[in-house]
Amino acid sequence: MSDRTGPGTSSVKFLLAATLAAVFALPSAATSQILPHRAIYDLNLSKTQANSNVTQARGFFEFEWEDACSGWTVLHKTRLKVNYSDGRHLDFGASHKSWEAKDGTSYQFFIKRDYNGDTVEEIRGEAERGGEDLAGTARYSAPEEREVLLPKGAIFPTQHSLELLKAAEQEALPLWRVVFDGSGDDGFFGISAALVRPLAPGEDLGEVATAMAAEPSWRVQLAFFDISNQTGAPEQEQALRIFANGVVDELELDYGDFVVKARLRELKPFDAPDC
Repeated sequence: MSDRTGPGTSSVKFLLAATLAAVFALPSAATSQILPHRAIYDLNLSKTQANSNVTQARGFFEFEWEDACSGWTVLHKTRLKVNYSDGRHLDFGASHKSWEAKDGTSYQFFIKRDYNGDTVEEIRGEAERGGEDLAGTARYSAPEEREVLLPKGAIFPTQHSLELLKAAEQEALPLWRVVFDGSGDDGFFGISAALVRPLAPGEDLGEVATAMAAEPSWRVQLAFFDISNQTGAPEQEQALRIFANGVVDELELDYGDFVVKARLRELKPFDAPDC
């Protein structure tokens, strides 16, 4: 398994997936359907492959999404501890804070990661979209100053979420988009979203998710791709359930040799801002 597909980078993808699942920032009247909130999830080992030496994986994921009037602010934190049969232990932490304009044209981000108590990476920058037929630009200020040219048509996480939810509602999945969130070597990757099945309001609810009993939801499969890699194999896959109000109550992360499941433990709605 390469570094890019290991728990470190994949956990950043997990942060993105939570953004995708929870930040469905719809315009105008549809915005009232969305629930700005804080959600806390428990992470636990779900299954392992026959050749895996992972014996335990557990942790938590905390997500906050707020309406900042002109944009959306997102803060999410992950802590994942993995034990291996050879005695090794991995304690991984990540935080990702971002702001995205509601018109989807600009994006600011700060990412921090640590391994076994030591900070190993801090990434800070901002990006602007170039439009559907124009390349965008990302400007990093940390760990060093540099510019990255974004592919034509690349979008930011909230814009992708809007398109994903719309496609689910209209039964128009699968959906393919190139998304920039600032993580990884170049900050962008391809995401393929496929519908597993729609769920009727009240169907198969978890204990905390009873507050969404009136909301329809969808089970969706996400696959993340390095668009420069021509092998066609995804770097990571995720399965999640999303509600029409933007809340996700469960998420499954496939790291290849082991799978971690996230279950919603706590949900706190935020008040709407006085814009």
